[in-house]
Amino acid sequence: MGKYDLVPKVLMQLGVEEVFHNIAQRPGKPMWFGIGPQGQAVFGLPGNPVSTLVCLIRYVIPAIAEAMGTKRRQPERLALGAPVTFQPPLAYFLPVTIEHDEWGRSWAMPRAPNGSGDFLSLAGTDGFVELPPGPNTYAKGFVTNVYRW
Repeated sequence: MGKYDLVPKVLMQLGVEEVFHNIAQRPGKPMWFGIGPQGQAVFGLPGNPVSTLVCLIRYVIPAIAEAMGTKRRQPERLALGAPVTFQPPLAYFLPVTIEHDEWGRSWAMPRAPNGSGDFLSLAGTDGFVELPPGPNTYAKGFVTNVYRW
């Protein structure tokens, strides 16, 4: 993202029509999407590894599955195992581990990374939850979509 992001310009030169660029989300805000000259979907993923992985799982893999005609799976839903406060007016994709309590109930335990460039912070996590745009504090027990790695 920024003046050294040459991907949108190159794609335009190749005849890819921009549908959107920049999404109100964290991580992965600079994602780009367009339609190519033969009607193909073209994704421009962000450069930071956590952002890339989140966008791949949240958007690209479902688009490939849809293009192949596979049945759309509904996202898994779990409750947060601890409260999360998030201020920016962006959707928040927060890494989690899936833990089980003494009654066997599954909980999505937040594991905030150290920024979208810190791929190692994902070690030991099971996926991410999608939280609505802030500002808000999401209480323990808030039920949301979970996307596994």
